[in-house]
Amino acid sequence: MEPGMPDRQKNIRFRHIAVAIDCSPHSLASLAAAAEIASHTQAELTGIFVEDINLLRMAELPFTHEVRMYTAEPEKIDPSHLERSLRLQAREAQAALERYAEQFTLRHTFRVCRGKVPAEVMSAALEADLLVLGRSGRAPACRKGLGSTVKCALAGNARNILIMQTGFPASADSTLVIYDGTDASRSSLAMAENFLQAGGTLHILILPQSAGHLETLEEELSELVPADLLRVEYHVLPPGVDNSTVLARYIHMAGSGLLVLSDRMSLPAETIHDLIGEIDYPVLLVRG
Repeated sequence: MEPGMPDRQKNIRFRHIAVAIDCSPHSLASLAAAAEIASHTQAELTGIFVEDINLLRMAELPFTHEVRMYTAEPEKIDPSHLERSLRLQAREAQAALERYAEQFTLRHTFRVCRGKVPAEVMSAALEADLLVLGRSGRAPACRKGLGSTVKCALAGNARNILIMQTGFPASADSTLVIYDGTDASRSSLAMAENFLQAGGTLHILILPQSAGHLETLEEELSELVPADLLRVEYHVLPPGVDNSTVLARYIHMAGSGLLVLSDRMSLPAETIHDLIGEIDYPVLLVRG
């Protein structure tokens, strides 16, 4: 096992991991994370590249032009040039996947689809236990906030979703999980323990419904948290908090790395999805 990867990682039983690759920085971070996880769970890894049909259709319109940094005037988009560019990006994506597959000796496949990017990624990842996505893609409109593919995944039925961004590894030396006593939060806690780097700190953000409920949650956690986890920090939210901005403030104060949670807890799914859009950390959304 690689140094820095937790021994508990072997307890994760992902069979099939899918990762969307468009060669943007966030997607390459996603690929690195997906390959590392696949290596330690003996999962098959599928890379997905989508030729954006909307972009191709736009290039065929007579009034569509592009402005390049090194030209003074807008230029008409050449559809054949765009086709070649997409084929080149697909080859780059496949080459990146194969480098990681060789490094980690992974079973892997690569798929090129043509269509609307979010829908094609969701369709190609139907059989995956874990879908790994970059927080945003190449589109300028997505450079801040969540990209359209992530939003589609959150609204869909993907089993587990890891939303990555540059600057963070797959395993983290600091991981935060939101716990409210539901089955979904117990699954999130187990997953957070698996992704925690050996010797790292597990932050548990306790979300009680009442003062009496807090005592129950604390008793549960005393039994659920493994005794060999020496660095555990508990953070207690005021009872009944269900505002994503307030949750984001507590998470930033904890200074965590990976955030692990589920949109099937007692909090509304909309609140969880809003929270994911507000924080600046990788997120593992646990559903399976």
